[in-house]
Amino acid sequence: MIELRYFAGLTAEQAAQALHISKRTCDNDWKFAMAFLRDDMNN
Repeated sequence: MIELRYFAGLTAEQAAQALHISKRTCDNDWKFAMAFLRDDMNN
């Protein structure tokens, strides 16, 4: 999902459709990934 959103430039809705998951799951995964990266960069 991260690759689709960041590198391919897809929207959350498009990435969710491509992965056959709900938009809500896609949004949650995106938020988790961004929090993880933010935390990792601050440490």
